[in-house]
Amino acid sequence: MSAFVKLNMWRLEQKIMLFTYRMIAVACLTAPAFAQNVSATALTTENQQKIELAVWKYAIDTPLLLSTIDWFRDLTRNSRESAAIAELSRLEFMRAQLELDKNRRIRLFEHCIAIADQSLALNANDVRGLFWKAAAMGKMAEDSGIVNALRMIGPMEKMLLKVVALDEKYENAGAHRALGRIYHKLPGFPISFGSNQKALMHMKRAHELFPRDVITRAFYAELLYDIGRKEEARKHADFVLATPIADEDALEFSEYVDIALDVIRKTGGSEFKVGNY
Repeated sequence: MSAFVKLNMWRLEQKIMLFTYRMIAVACLTAPAFAQNVSATALTTENQQKIELAVWKYAIDTPLLLSTIDWFRDLTRNSRESAAIAELSRLEFMRAQLELDKNRRIRLFEHCIAIADQSLALNANDVRGLFWKAAAMGKMAEDSGIVNALRMIGPMEKMLLKVVALDEKYENAGAHRALGRIYHKLPGFPISFGSNQKALMHMKRAHELFPRDVITRAFYAELLYDIGRKEEARKHADFVLATPIADEDALEFSEYVDIALDVIRKTGGSEFKVGNY
C-alpha cells in the first residue's frame, strides 16, 4: 500500500474518530436537556386531572391521595419544572391535613414547605409554590403556638401579596381570601399589623372574583359582622348554609359552615336548611 493511500486512510480514521467523539459529546449534553423536556411535561392535562381528582377526594379516599403522591413524586424526582414540584407540595399539604397527631402534622407541613422551597429555588415567582408554602405555614402557625405564629405571619403576608400581584385568581382568589383573614384576625398596631380596612379590601376582591366560593363567603360574613355590617353578613352566611356541599368537601367545609352558623346565631337566627347535612 502506498504511503499516499496510507496517509488518506489515516486521515479518514481520524475524521471518523473525531465524529464519534463529537456524537458522544452531543449525547452527554442533550441527555440533561432531554430529561428537562420530559420533566416539563409532568403537568400534562391528563396528569393535572389526576392531581385535581386526588385533591378533591383527599378526605374520603386517602389511598387515592397517597398513591397519587407516590406516582407524582417519582415523576418529578429529577424535575426542573417548578410548577410540577409545587403541585407535589400541594398534594403533601392535603395529606398533612388528614393527620390527627399534632406533632406528626407539624412535621408533614414542614415537609410540604421544604418541597415548596424546591419549587421556589427553581422559580422564585412560582405562584403555586408561593401559595402552598404560605398555606402550610398558616397551618403550622395554628399548631405551634403564638410565638411561632407571630414569627411566620410576616413572611406569609409577603408571599400572599406576591401571589396577588402575579395571579390574583389562583385557587379561587385564595391569596386575597387568606390575606383578608390574616388582617381581620391579627391585632392592630402596635401589637401587630391587623387591619379591618385591608381585610375588607381583600375579602371584597375575592368575592368579586369568585362570588360562589363558600370559604370566601364564610370569612366575609364573619368580617362584616365584626365591623357592624350585620345585614350584609347575614346574607353571606345564609348563602353558605344554603349551598349544597359534596361529600368530598364535607370535612373541609365543616369549619366554614360553623362560621356561618355562628353569624346566623348572633344575628338572631332564622329558618334555614344547611346544604345537604
